[in-house]
Amino acid sequence: MFRFIRPGLLGTTIELVIGGCHESTAENEAERAFDEIGRLEHIFSVFDPASELQRWKRGDVSEPSVELHRVLLEAVDWQHRSGGTFNLAVGALIDLWRRSEALGQMPAPELLAATVASIEQPPVDIDARDRCQPRPGAEWINLNAFAKGWIVDRAVERVALSGDCDQVLISGGGDLRHWGVHPLRVGIENPLRPYDNEPPLAIATLDGTGMATSGSSRRGFTVGGRRYPHVLDPRTGWPVEHTASITVIAADAATADVLATTAGVHPPDVAVEIAQGHGGACLIVGSDGTVFSNDAWASVAV
Repeated sequence: MFRFIRPGLLGTTIELVIGGCHESTAENEAERAFDEIGRLEHIFSVFDPASELQRWKRGDVSEPSVELHRVLLEAVDWQHRSGGTFNLAVGALIDLWRRSEALGQMPAPELLAATVASIEQPPVDIDARDRCQPRPGAEWINLNAFAKGWIVDRAVERVALSGDCDQVLISGGGDLRHWGVHPLRVGIENPLRPYDNEPPLAIATLDGTGMATSGSSRRGFTVGGRRYPHVLDPRTGWPVEHTASITVIAADAATADVLATTAGVHPPDVAVEIAQGHGGACLIVGSDGTVFSNDAWASVAV
């Protein structure tokens, strides 16, 4: 097995493990995978004004690329399927909380309610031929909760389709995707003790599947001396305080990514069943340390 590290991609450090081939082949495949991640990041980045997504939101791109078109359609579908717990324009709420943090004042209830109402519908027009155009409010579109896992999936597929290696794992910023002939075990961090020398809370098996973990231990908003989790419920605008972390294993990283987002805003006992309904194995640590899981998790737990 050969391990490669590349910082500065997708806003994090990407780790790539390749096996079943010569070192030179692994090096070549790693470069192709990193190049693919970089190429796709330039399509979906909300931080790069020149990204295709940002130019499309401004109306500078009339026909989105195959990749952007596909992800926009899937993201809109997830917003409808999730009842709004996955929201393309949640960036409007994040901006409101960041401004409140800077001012040291809680968001005004009427402003919070107005922001929630403004993002209830996806700011994307889809015509009868599935063509996508931005609507008012599109400036807040942020596809990270789906696109990051989707990008990881595409990079893994690029290595798998070469046929030169029999094992690949890509890990980056809480998203993992495995492909290969040998299942791999991965540890789940205890969100209440996020220390390097802390043993994993649980161990699970990835077997051609994806995994995503979302938690509040490392990021958040501090307003008026109180810290709030960074995960927001788009239906209310309020931070989600009942869950410390949620881990989902699904058919691919994109699905795991979006399920961790959509299920994670619900109370843990409800969230694990929502993930189960979408075919996801789910482990949740409540804010009080209580651990919840579904039947599907038992099939992947070690």
